[in-house]
Amino acid sequence: MTSNLPDRAGRPIGWRLEPPDPLTKPELYDGVLWRRGVAFCIDACLLLAVTAFFWFFAIILNVLTFFIFAGIIALVWAAPMFIVYDVAMVGGPRSATFGMQRMGIEMRSWQGNRPGYLHALISSALFWFLMPLTGGLILLVGVFSDRRRQLHDLLSGTLVVNAKPGPD
Repeated sequence: MTSNLPDRAGRPIGWRLEPPDPLTKPELYDGVLWRRGVAFCIDACLLLAVTAFFWFFAIILNVLTFFIFAGIIALVWAAPMFIVYDVAMVGGPRSATFGMQRMGIEMRSWQGNRPGYLHALISSALFWFLMPLTGGLILLVGVFSDRRRQLHDLLSGTLVVNAKPGPD
């Protein structure tokens, strides 16, 4: 039975069962660690601007309605907003947030496919759960990992690679 639906998992970018070794294809992993940090800063600035815009109107709405929406506004905070943003962007067709796209990196599953929305949710939720729990120490794992994978990448079965690696 054939389907007219697009393949949500995407196509592999060059491997089937296990990603290439960094010694044989270093162009996939070159500069990924620092690009991830800059991409996160770009995404954080973008989302903080959206959050500030939201809070401005939320406070005005709250005052105008005599604080009826105070409970709803209290539920909206940074981590759920970042998780929704990550899932929508990483689970989408480009496999990258806006910051990751600007820095030329993308997330892939361990088999090389684009992650779906569930896979992106697991990765993002692990990051936002483990980050405050470990005080940011999960980021140090990437320094010692041969493929520059951080702890939440190891646990979710993902890795971040250069989107357009050099020629073979």
